[in-house]
Amino acid sequence: MVKKQDFAYFVAAELKKRDNPKDFKPCEAIVISLSPLTLSVLDSKVILIENQNLIISEWFKKRWDLDKTTALSADVPSLLASAKAVSETHSYTGSPCIMPSAITHLANAIAKVNTELLQLKLNLQIHDKVIIIPSSQADIFFLVDKVLEV
Repeated sequence: MVKKQDFAYFVAAELKKRDNPKDFKPCEAIVISLSPLTLSVLDSKVILIENQNLIISEWFKKRWDLDKTTALSADVPSLLASAKAVSETHSYTGSPCIMPSAITHLANAIAKVNTELLQLKLNLQIHDKVIIIPSSQADIFFLVDKVLEV
């Protein structure tokens, strides 16, 4: 026979479990595959796979996707050099044109923006360490960022 006191104790214990979820601490994972992105946690005891039990943060995804075509890192420098090399002489006066100076200023501005964008780029490789955080749903994790090795 269940006593009132035992039942109250049981309900209190259940409420305590409900109101005090597990401690959600960030932890480290190792990249073991890039497509789909797959992570190893706890010496490969847990494997997390993109779009299954691993959700990638929007910020991480944008940085990882930045310059995947290499258009910023490969094409822009040569295009900027070509733009800066432009020279022009006015046919009616024979004096130098100020347009090449304007092109040089624009090329320098584009180069600065290109440099800043490439600094945001996240070059994720196999064996890199990343930070993951468990979600409130069981067995679902968020990939937050890459760990910089020093």
